[in-house]
Amino acid sequence: MNEINIKIPLHKFQTLMLCYVRETLNKSGKSVLICVKDVKEYWLVLNSYTRECIQHNVKSYVNDNGYLLKSDYFKDDLTAWSELANWINENRSSTSTTGTTAKPIVPVLPVINPKQMG
Repeated sequence: MNEINIKIPLHKFQTLMLCYVRETLNKSGKSVLICVKDVKEYWLVLNSYTRECIQHNVKSYVNDNGYLLKSDYFKDDLTAWSELANWINENRSSTSTTGTTAKPIVPVLPVINPKQMG
């Protein structure tokens, strides 16, 4: 598979990730499995707001569509979302790396000891 690396602001990535999950909730098949994998892969990069939104969306979808477990066509998809909801519950308190990836607003200045100055 070809891969490209792009730079986008973190807040835009988080917005895109949230839209991606919301859109994929209405899909079936391989796209669901890929989305679930992506959520797990990028979970640590997401801030608490984005995590809570994803958790709410997935949990609501699973709760509202439990009847789909009886359908051979949708059973695997709902199972994948249900397993993701459980995984999120177990990992929701994982430390986010968003604090360490953000650039400082002002440059970091060295600390100078006035006694050494003279």
